[in-house]
Amino acid sequence: MSYKFIQMSDPQLGFYASRHPETEGIDFEIKNLSKAIEITNKISPDFVITTGDLMQDRLASNHVDIIKKMYSDLNCKYYFAPGNADLTNNPEFDDIERYKKRFGLDHQSFYHMNSQFIILNSCVLQDWSKVSGEDSKQIKFLDYQLQNSKKNKSLHKFIFMHHPLFGTNPEEEDGHMVLPKVQRKLILNLLDLYKVSAVFTGHWHANNILNYKNTQLITSGPITFSLGEDPPGIRLIEVCLLYTSPSPRDQRGSRMASSA
Repeated sequence: MSYKFIQMSDPQLGFYASRHPETEGIDFEIKNLSKAIEITNKISPDFVITTGDLMQDRLASNHVDIIKKMYSDLNCKYYFAPGNADLTNNPEFDDIERYKKRFGLDHQSFYHMNSQFIILNSCVLQDWSKVSGEDSKQIKFLDYQLQNSKKNKSLHKFIFMHHPLFGTNPEEEDGHMVLPKVQRKLILNLLDLYKVSAVFTGHWHANNILNYKNTQLITSGPITFSLGEDPPGIRLIEVCLLYTSPSPRDQRGSRMASSA
């Protein structure tokens, strides 16, 4: 028995033109996002989670309509995590409310095939100076959901957010590309305490995979414009539920495979 899901990240309509002044419009992103959706429908995953940065200009209401229309072409459920381009680098309460009206909840949790999927708003963990209390709200939500997952004896616990926890070292300095140490430490402690299987992030427009104790930290590149050597694409994750031979306790195990 198995299931599969796809992580997309950083479609970011208008980002290519922002880096190439000679170019205008969002044709580049439309082409790549259309291809990603076409391939995803052929794969037929159980669902899709996009880890932020839906568009470059958060105030471009026509881009909102385009994103929503294109994602509606998916033949499966889909979920969004907010990115810094969706809310700004130092979000205010109005930014969060605008996002929620457009795309739904900024953080949520659901279960699928005895696995828990937790989506966070990492923007308020990156900078909470104008949204007092929103950072602790995210941490409390994560802790509560992981407690429930433990009670429910979930085989896997997966977390999705825009910003990576760190790049190479959990003690590395704060910066725009990673969560600050104060929030990073809190989340890393929860990963270890509740044996989280993996954390999926975006933001870098490049791929990066490493481990923190028993947790995989998976940063996926964009589905549109890449900033590194990695080509744009989607990440397919297949979770295989492995059943051992019968025993007095009917032990169960599982295996996760990921491919870009």
